[in-house]
Amino acid sequence: MQQTKLHNRIKWALRAALVLALAAVFAVFSSDAVNGRWAYYLPTTITVNGEEVVVNEALEQNEYTEEDFALDEDGRMVCLTSGYRTGIDVSAHQGDIDWESVAADGVSFAMLRVGFRGYGAEGTLNLDDYFLQNAQAAVEAGLDIGVYFFSQATSAEEAEEEAAFVLEQLEGLTITFPVAYDWELIDAEDSGEAGARTDDVDDETAAACAEAFCAAITQAGYQAALYVNNQTGYFSYDDAQLQSYFLWYAGYEQSYPDYYYAVDLWQYTESGAVDGIVGGVDLNIYPIDSDPADSDSTGDASGSTSLETEGSA
Repeated sequence: MQQTKLHNRIKWALRAALVLALAAVFAVFSSDAVNGRWAYYLPTTITVNGEEVVVNEALEQNEYTEEDFALDEDGRMVCLTSGYRTGIDVSAHQGDIDWESVAADGVSFAMLRVGFRGYGAEGTLNLDDYFLQNAQAAVEAGLDIGVYFFSQATSAEEAEEEAAFVLEQLEGLTITFPVAYDWELIDAEDSGEAGARTDDVDDETAAACAEAFCAAITQAGYQAALYVNNQTGYFSYDDAQLQSYFLWYAGYEQSYPDYYYAVDLWQYTESGAVDGIVGGVDLNIYPIDSDPADSDSTGDASGSTSLETEGSA
């Protein structure tokens, strides 16, 4: 009788061990893969746009909280725990800009659209009509400038073509902020009858396009940046890319840049008000790891620090 009880205990112990082992295997291998790659570890997940996303804990994480930022009396974001710089990003949509007034209103840097690839099957490359005018006037007003290219690339080859186009336009200019790749999924009402070329691009191709563009920019001596929102950052791009390049995060109606991975530059609104610009404009904050009591590292443009790149042609 005792021997039978012992056998039963051993049998149930073995069954329990088997169940636990299977549960562990299931937990490791059944989780959704990021961009088609298996996660060979017990994953950490977050919910993004209603979907569960596996995040990579090996990458540098965003340590900002809502305690780090606040809006001032003018509705501009300030960083309470470090120095910071206030910047804008503009294109031909803003028309003529009085850059002296922009600088006097506390803006110390600008990301300028250098060009864009058009919608539709042809997808031609186009120079922003105001780029050269903006680049010259902004620098003369004392602002640091970087650039971004609005991509509609559907292959790595097209992304390389876009990078070559950008580099050609930068010849002779002093670029002290990054050169950013702006690839987005476009709403149907925004792309018109031509339709966005990115509509049918899968995540693997999107990641390959970003890598091709940023690699070419880096090789030319500039600091490459990825412009991301929650959709592209979590779903379209490769984890390693988020760590390899300067990360420009677009997150609106947030009290802080609420993104899992480390953020370098935060575009916090698309409806900011700046002297010298008619209508709304995108506002950005660039935190600097220094004493906020140091007047030379605050959002005041009078004593701001440049983010230097090696590619100042």
